[in-house]
Amino acid sequence: PAKVIMVRHGQSEGNLSENLYATKPDNAMQLTKLGWEQARMAGKALRERLLRDNESIHFIVSPYARTMETFHGIVSAWCDPSEFDHIEDRDLRLKAWYEKLSQLGLSWHEDPRIREQDFGNYQDPATIKKCKRERNKFGVFYYRFPHGESASDVFDRVSTFLDSLWRSFDLQRSRNYVLITHGISIRVLLARYFRYSIDQFNMLANPKNCEMVILGHDGMGKLRLDGRCTLELKSKSNGDPDNGNEMEVIGYNFHEKLSILPSKHIVKRVVRMTDDVMASTLTSSSI
Repeated sequence: PAKVIMVRHGQSEGNLSENLYATKPDNAMQLTKLGWEQARMAGKALRERLLRDNESIHFIVSPYARTMETFHGIVSAWCDPSEFDHIEDRDLRLKAWYEKLSQLGLSWHEDPRIREQDFGNYQDPATIKKCKRERNKFGVFYYRFPHGESASDVFDRVSTFLDSLWRSFDLQRSRNYVLITHGISIRVLLARYFRYSIDQFNMLANPKNCEMVILGHDGMGKLRLDGRCTLELKSKSNGDPDNGNEMEVIGYNFHEKLSILPSKHIVKRVVRMTDDVMASTLTSSSI
């Protein structure tokens, strides 16, 4: 493919209030109003700046509600679903919209292997906060949440997804691929493809809502990092306290490198070179 672009979902209800996870399943969390704006702007960036006109695009989407809604927001840049508002039946309206998108060269399928890291079923906020503190001490990659997954578990299932993706490339299914997924999945996908060490994985900051990581073809059969795209937000308050901290999307920015955590938040391994000499911690600035 010419490009593989990984997109984190837009702002979700759970991003605004973690307390919701106690009563609403993680997979059912929907986008907020800002999340929809982010998805539409991401679609605009994809169509106007990142992808060429008339090239086929295949979307692979996590089946969670927030990622599916992000997909809908993104593809509205090609065809707005409001064009089909005259169709009263919701299922028929969706079918007509999907058929139009297909005619425009867009195809898609869901894949649960790029879903969110499993933190358990209904999540008690106090327990999750305690677990996240433990995770920072234990190691982000290895810590497994009770009744859930570790990042290393996500790595294993993402590895099988990449095997399927390579076979899809061989079949030349599409010129461009867009993966709409979650922050941890993007970091793991990068670590798996570029063979980052665990220390390099630990350096990666979680992508922001609707941040896009862009991989381009290097002309020699491999993918290279071409940069990332972030959305530019602005407060709607303009000094008015009644508007609170409500934000709006006003554009997008491009960056050459991945976002790295501040050094104080990076947990480093201590690996000895011999039984009596402490080795330097393994780090890399080449990401």
